[in-house]
Amino acid sequence: MKPLTPDEAVKIIEEGAPYKVPAKPPETDDRASKEAKLLGSTKEAIALRKAEINGEIKLLQSKLSGEINTIKASETAKERAGKHLAVFGALYLCTCTIAFLFSMSVLDTDSIAVAATLVTLVVTQLASILKTVVDTKEPKDPVELMSEIVHVTLGNETDTKS
Repeated sequence: MKPLTPDEAVKIIEEGAPYKVPAKPPETDDRASKEAKLLGSTKEAIALRKAEINGEIKLLQSKLSGEINTIKASETAKERAGKHLAVFGALYLCTCTIAFLFSMSVLDTDSIAVAATLVTLVVTQLASILKTVVDTKEPKDPVELMSEIVHVTLGNETDTKS
């Protein structure tokens, strides 16, 4: 850079530097207008945050709904039947018993013994089906079986060495 001459320096001082930004005029807004601006921006910020939160909630709900549907789709028939019978099994047995009691009032005395035998047979079969569905164990995965055999074998070897 070349040095300034005294005339150039005086000119810059009197006229003002060309690189300086003119001073900002003081704000003439009163307090009410400032509060209105702040309140308007706050409302917008709150609305934006509320929309973000609602979007996150909907995303989480859809994700969890998808996981629930995946779990339901991967259930075995035994699991589904067990859940169904846990909810409605007692209702089925009560329906059979109520049907028997109703039939006793409608049938003549000779037919009551036959109806009692048939209802008893149905209730007994239904109860055995319920028990079979609930008590039947599902076959294990072969990898799990091998893992259990190895652990039992290793457990027995360490017991015999002690």
